[in-house]
Amino acid sequence: MKKILLLSLLSIALMFNAQINLNIGSTAVGTAPVSSFFSYSYVQQIYPRQELNATAAGNITGLTFYVDPSATINDSSDWTVYIGHTTKTAFASGTDWIPASQLTQVFSGTVTKTNNKVEVTFTTPFAYNNTDNLVIAAKENSQSIDINNFDEAFRVYPHIPNSTLYYKGDRMVVDPAAPPGGIRADYKSAVTISGLAPKATPACPFVNYPTNNAQFIPLTPNFKWLSVSGADSYKVSLGTSAGGTDIINQQTVTATDFSPSTPLNPNTTYYLKITSVAGALESSGCENIAFTTIPPVPANDACSGALTASAFPYTYTQNDAVSATNNAGFITTCPDAMNDGTWFRFTGDGGQFTVKITMPAGSTYDPQMDIYSGACNALSCVNAVDNGGGGAAETYIFTTTAGTDYFINVGAYEETVDMPENVFTITITKL
Repeated sequence: MKKILLLSLLSIALMFNAQINLNIGSTAVGTAPVSSFFSYSYVQQIYPRQELNATAAGNITGLTFYVDPSATINDSSDWTVYIGHTTKTAFASGTDWIPASQLTQVFSGTVTKTNNKVEVTFTTPFAYNNTDNLVIAAKENSQSIDINNFDEAFRVYPHIPNSTLYYKGDRMVVDPAAPPGGIRADYKSAVTISGLAPKATPACPFVNYPTNNAQFIPLTPNFKWLSVSGADSYKVSLGTSAGGTDIINQQTVTATDFSPSTPLNPNTTYYLKITSVAGALESSGCENIAFTTIPPVPANDACSGALTASAFPYTYTQNDAVSATNNAGFITTCPDAMNDGTWFRFTGDGGQFTVKITMPAGSTYDPQMDIYSGACNALSCVNAVDNGGGGAAETYIFTTTAGTDYFINVGAYEETVDMPENVFTITITKL
């Protein structure tokens, strides 16, 4: 009987002491969970399941937010708080609010700053399923504002871009069922979530770069990830198979970025795994990020290697343009200078020819096409063509001189910055 009683008391104690702390030592301030600098505000924040790192589903009983010691919230203390599940990790636009129908009101009333904290105790616990991401929403209903040194009062930390969406204004209390357009932010509230127990091991980091299944990654990439609350270091592994460590084996890093000391191989798929470490504990179950490096330098990278069009219509899709180098520098033969991209050539016959550059659907690549006559060591400008923007086709029709060689350079339009080229198709047609 005593053992059962002790186990019951222990379970109750663990339930009340269970809490997840997310970056509660942060010193930055921002517009979350509410705005103290405007009369009214409505803020939604997304906390991914991976970041929460809870042991299991459970009842959330309250939230604690952290206030700058110099700030007051006396006139920003009339709150309504909501909580809910979502599959989103970020807000797609300023109107991409999570519908009120997916949220549960868990608090309404006056909050106070005590020991630089605002504690919100739920009227009814919220059952978090530990499958979806968590959304925390709050609206501030007081007409007055607080004047603070940093405008806003509450501590925030940087995280997934656009993981917060807020509206703040002085006209009216916001209706969560029909909120106005808001502003997205790349930060979230430092918060304590009461009622959920964290795993003993730290959370897996969110890898910002590269994204999973990314293509055309440079041979000397700089891997980047978000910091994990409570982590003091990270381990980086890289291999040529899922879970492999043949390239980098558990390299300890204290920053949130890392570059391999030796260039990677071109046109190769790699698997990146990053774990976080807190003391002697390392995160588990972290996923591999697969990516493929850029192809080798194209054969037509320089004028001397220009691909020859001898039969028309001539069509060639340059899938490896991203690996083109700038060789000796920018091409200044035409008044509108450009990057040294990839090269093509053909011989005129006295007739008219059309040269057209197109990009795949959805591409934002903005090329310039310069056409020259002569020889690689003695080019003369025929025309520089850069009429469209990103993803737009470029076309030029001109009359050739019989027996004259023409060279076409397709590269980034930038005159002073070496920008990467991208996939395009060139078509040369004899009219």
